Amino acid sequence: MSTTPVTAFAEVIDTVAHLVEAVEKEQWSAPTPCTDWDVQQLVDHLAAGQHTFALVMGAEPPLPALDADPAPEALKEKFRTSAAALVTAFEAPGALERTVQAPIGEVPGAVALHLQTIDQLVHGWDLARAIGQKALFDDATVERETEFARGLVAQLPSGPGAPFAPSRTAPEDAPAIDRLAALLGRDITK
Repeated sequence: MSTTPVTAFAEVIDTVAHLVEAVEKEQWSAPTPCTDWDVQQLVDHLAAGQHTFALVMGAEPPLPALDADPAPEALKEKFRTSAAALVTAFEAPGALERTVQAPIGEVPGAVALHLQTIDQLVHGWDLARAIGQKALFDDATVERETEFARGLVAQLPSGPGAPFAPSRTAPEDAPAIDRLAALLGRDITK
């Protein structure tokens, strides 16, 4: 079976979904390497981002509005529902070729797919660290998205209000996902 960017994304989001399912009741308030958010806020961010991008990509039927402040356990269902809608939207004929209005501006659907894949990878890494699990992502997918992220990071503003903390160095022999996390400002030594 050949791997397409959409099937690779579906595998990434499935891995993150398993991490979300593994969150235990007492872990929702645990801190994450993404210092602005605890586990609950991180999962809510992921689900809200999936929902937003599914709408941007023209999800059919239109998705219902999200609960602004779901209970922690309801986040598991919110994540699953928005993840399925997003994968379906990316799979639609012509989805990756058309221009869409993403939160960062107009981009081709293929760029929207990269943005969501990177978000899932790095925040999946954050979540795995926060709950004491391993982030088992396909290295080839991570490497491909790391190359895209390098170009993206070079174009983004730095300093206060920037979408990512300053990049950190990672050993050449670090796992691919750790190198991506470091590129996007994570301290991989903790």
